[in-house]
Amino acid sequence: MHVPGYEHSPGRHCGSVSLRNLANFYGWGFDEPTCFGLAGGLGFTYFDLPISPHRGFFGRPLHLERSFMETLDIGYIEHEGEEWETAWNAVTNHLEDGRPVMLFLDIYDLDYFGTDTHFAPHAVLAVGYDEARVILSDSEFPELQSLALDSLRDAWNCEPVFPMQNRYLIVTDPAVEADSSPVFETAVRDATLSMATYMRDPPTDGLGPGRHGLPGMRALAADMPTWLSLPDPSWTTRFAYQNVERRGTGGGAFRGLQRDFFQRVDHPFGTDVTERMASIAADWTEAGQILKTASEADEDGLQSGLERTASAIDNLANREQALYEDICSRIPDG
Repeated sequence: MHVPGYEHSPGRHCGSVSLRNLANFYGWGFDEPTCFGLAGGLGFTYFDLPISPHRGFFGRPLHLERSFMETLDIGYIEHEGEEWETAWNAVTNHLEDGRPVMLFLDIYDLDYFGTDTHFAPHAVLAVGYDEARVILSDSEFPELQSLALDSLRDAWNCEPVFPMQNRYLIVTDPAVEADSSPVFETAVRDATLSMATYMRDPPTDGLGPGRHGLPGMRALAADMPTWLSLPDPSWTTRFAYQNVERRGTGGGAFRGLQRDFFQRVDHPFGTDVTERMASIAADWTEAGQILKTASEADEDGLQSGLERTASAIDNLANREQALYEDICSRIPDG
């Protein structure tokens, strides 16, 4: 069966595309950058990996999808940790009721990706199934994808990156009042303040493994020059480039999506905030290009590239801190 009326469309980032496709399905009327911004989508997490490439980072927080729901007061439920049979039965029941279900997966086990790299959480929407397969709406592909249930079972349980067990999210009450201008303006304000606050002073628990926010950026900058001692520093460096410019980041370590959000909405924080985010996104892209070049260089070139990128990211952390402090200091009345 397929969820009636669901239309798939690809995009730049798995989480914000899944939210955008839900917005289309439920009639909320938000494009991808708007979904990203309303989710307080900008973030940072730096983490060690037990397997190659041994280091990784995300330019978004792990709570992005649920934050979107909470900002807009959308009814939803999210589950993780259930056994396969319980979780899969819940998913199929929701699909039978005409609800797409967001699943969080490891792309390593998604046959249609054809990759030997673990990368999670990758958000997709389950929009149909039969006795042997699930139909997935995946941001990376122009068409719906069919996946064997045995592969889904493996992809839904991730250990190497961020441990997850059968995590899924369902919209239970799609009513949204954001077509009201004051409600939408409040959502834009609250999501942006939440993003800036998280980046400046991330909570000490509840965010998952790794170092988060600006402390995570500074930890990355401090650690990067030591990567030459890792088992495969060229691949670690190439993976870092991918975490800036590829792997669904939307460009500039997700800063490009936040820039586009600021450009699309009438936010109350000043035009300079939009301009500064655009500059930050461009300089993240430049840092990514240094990493790409370094990953293809000899040992001296690799070390030089890592040191140059570390300096650039340290500078970006200072600029981002100043930007987030300004956002928090410009809280409008109301």
